[in-house]
Amino acid sequence: MKKTLALSSSIVMLGFLSTAQGAGTLVWDMSFTRTSSHPNVGNIVVTGADGSPYKSLFCSFGGGSVTDGVYHSNGSRLTITDSSSTLSMCNSFSFVVKAELNGDGASNWPVLFGLGEANSKNLKVDYTKGENAGWGFSPEGYTLSNLTSTAGTVAQGAEQTFIVTVDAEANDGTAQTGTSTLTLYLNGEAIATATLDSSNRTNEKLDIFTLGGRPYDNSNNQTAEFSNVQLYQGVLSAEQIAALSVPEPAAASLSLAGLALLALRRRRPQQ
Repeated sequence: MKKTLALSSSIVMLGFLSTAQGAGTLVWDMSFTRTSSHPNVGNIVVTGADGSPYKSLFCSFGGGSVTDGVYHSNGSRLTITDSSSTLSMCNSFSFVVKAELNGDGASNWPVLFGLGEANSKNLKVDYTKGENAGWGFSPEGYTLSNLTSTAGTVAQGAEQTFIVTVDAEANDGTAQTGTSTLTLYLNGEAIATATLDSSNRTNEKLDIFTLGGRPYDNSNNQTAEFSNVQLYQGVLSAEQIAALSVPEPAAASLSLAGLALLALRRRRPQQ
């Protein structure tokens, strides 16, 4: 999960450019710092849209460790509470998680991360094993319809970008009105969709976020390493999603090969 400074800087610059031009506006950006076998708030760095400290997040580690700026869940979970949250499932928003998977998890539906409201309604992103293997949404207290998912396997040992967008469309912010479209992206590719029915859209605060497990039950945890989490108000544009996403290994190799070829051509002596 180590990144070169040049690559990280390029991704950050692209992210800022896309944020300025797209529909998503950063609410907070959370990363990890230092090393600890018993992590606490001192191992978390959170900034707001203007780059200043965002002081409204309360984080509770259920275990795990932090090493060189990476949170290792080790079968536990991290619970994040945003006391200043202005979002609900009536709003359009986007949630970005960068994680490296290391283990399938003990259950058939290991939960990578979740989003919850104060009344215990929550939405989880998990992986179904077996014949219908693939990533998808798993709700509690919500009714989803029109679910689609793309079958696939869990890629181990490589950082990946998971993005959930909730598009409330014209009814943004209005309780009990209209439907919302949910989309799950993996490394920039849409792999699951669902519709959140109008009866489930309330103005309860969306203020609980979990990494490595579900919001209200310490079970079905996923073994993973997390490096960065971001919350945006609004639906991210295609440009933003591309800039924030970790490319597939093959795509990254092709990009590096192209850069190498370009460098060789520039070095070729003039005839």
